[in-house]
Amino acid sequence: MIEEVLRFVELNYFLLIYGLAWIISIIFYKKYFDTVLKYFPILIAYTFLNELLGFLIGTSENFAFFNNYEFSNDLLYNLYAIIFYPYFYLIYWKLTHKQQLKNIIKIASILSLLFFILNIFYANPLLKVLYYSIVVFSIILVICLCIYLIDKKNDWRWNREKYNIMTWVSLGLLVFHIFFPIIFLISFLNYDFWKKFNLWTIHKVIIIIMYLLFCVGFIVSRRKAFK
Repeated sequence: MIEEVLRFVELNYFLLIYGLAWIISIIFYKKYFDTVLKYFPILIAYTFLNELLGFLIGTSENFAFFNNYEFSNDLLYNLYAIIFYPYFYLIYWKLTHKQQLKNIIKIASILSLLFFILNIFYANPLLKVLYYSIVVFSIILVICLCIYLIDKKNDWRWNREKYNIMTWVSLGLLVFHIFFPIIFLISFLNYDFWKKFNLWTIHKVIIIIMYLLFCVGFIVSRRKAFK
């Protein structure tokens, strides 16, 4: 087990950013413990554990929840998607004030979930990553994020927003999810291209950037600036 964990760190060293982000999120938790982000540290910890389990299940014959290792791995990532994205949909819905914009977020979120359910009829989520659904989830998240920013545009001031943790969380999510759908789809639809242009490295870089922006938000944010 120790050798497998060391191998995981060697191949996926960039995931240590999850650990750093989680530690910083706990240190500065008092800044947002009573906001819609109060469960964010749990999500970060879950993300790291999900990646760790996925690696161990995919590389070790002695570590699996089921006899079918592919079954176990793909199920983990599909479950993660159905938790991660609705979590942020709900956050942006709560933070958006204009009812018309809130309705757009609500409708877009429901449509993404319906697409996920529909996707199940064409691909078994126990045996295959539902990559089309995950791409839709990602695009809808960017839409929700943009709606949140549109809602704030008349009251947006950098001198104040730079202390708002949601500014940094939103920036991190935006940087990642602008590129993620394209990279993710290519990895499934054109693996040779994905490998030739080393898109996995780009994927790792945008993960690191996203979580570093989260860390900046945890550190510089002020409770009074949260909105």
